[in-house]
Amino acid sequence: MAINPDDIRIAVVDDEKVILDVFSSLLTQAHYHADFFNNPQEAYQAIAAHPDRYDLVITDISMPQEDGVAFAKKVRSNFPRKIPFIFMTGYASEEKRKEALALGRVDFLNKPFILMEVVHKAIVSLLESS
Repeated sequence: MAINPDDIRIAVVDDEKVILDVFSSLLTQAHYHADFFNNPQEAYQAIAAHPDRYDLVITDISMPQEDGVAFAKKVRSNFPRKIPFIFMTGYASEEKRKEALALGRVDFLNKPFILMEVVHKAIVSLLESS
């Protein structure tokens, strides 16, 4: 079964604006529809208001308001649909990874993202040469 990006709605949750901006650009270019939240409480309220709206949640695993695994557990326990989660992390303990994996239908993206590294290298290279 082929996935049509135009039919997919993603919730992206991260307390860092730069991460939300990067995902906004990437997902728009790939033709996915996405909503962006800078804290898990806002995301939870949006999911609660429209439980069938999102096909996937991409969330930071470490946020000051609530960690991503606790957020995922709350979503999963309050809504019957087992929405998949992608956890972004710069560092997650082995215990936290196991806790996330136990939820099922999860994956991980490690920060920094390759795209960010390429952009950073280009910026540094240009600025250092001037």
